[in-house]
Amino acid sequence: MGLEKYRTLILVITAVSALILATPALQQLVVEPQTDRLTEMGLLGANHTATYPSNITSGQNFRLYLDITNHLGSAAYYEVQIKFRDQGQSGPNSFNHTNSDLPAIGTLTMVAADNQTAELPLDITFHYGDIGGAIAVQDITINGATLQPDPATLTYNSDRGGYFGNLFFELYIYNGTSNSFQYHERYNSLWLKLNP
Repeated sequence: MGLEKYRTLILVITAVSALILATPALQQLVVEPQTDRLTEMGLLGANHTATYPSNITSGQNFRLYLDITNHLGSAAYYEVQIKFRDQGQSGPNSFNHTNSDLPAIGTLTMVAADNQTAELPLDITFHYGDIGGAIAVQDITINGATLQPDPATLTYNSDRGGYFGNLFFELYIYNGTSNSFQYHERYNSLWLKLNP
């Protein structure tokens, strides 16, 4: 009869002891929330908004902000390749995760710590002239550096009603194993109408 009296107490002590002893094993089974390891890349207009220039005049300066946010778990070294294309050339492909095969007309590099945003203001000026039915782009100046686009001639697009060129920025990340930059499957693109 005495043992019956302590039965509940013995069960509680046994259950608590089992939980205490099982805690290390349970910790191995508990999965911490997973976070995505990624890099964000953004392009903002002059007022840090999604308002971008679209009608460009030769010699006109406009400002953009290029933002790279690192969520990779450690610091990362990035390269941004600046490219320019006409309507007939292919750009990067989001579906196939491939970069454009066009050569870069310029590069920018930056380092971002984990969970840090590196922002780079870009002052951009196009210099071009009308060559009778086409626009010849002499150069694009970005932050004082003169870049030579290829192709440098844009033809009139009758469907869209103007001369259009695509300025885009592809993101590459440094790979310490191969000692090279590799395409990081991120890009920003801006179609611009160049007014004669």
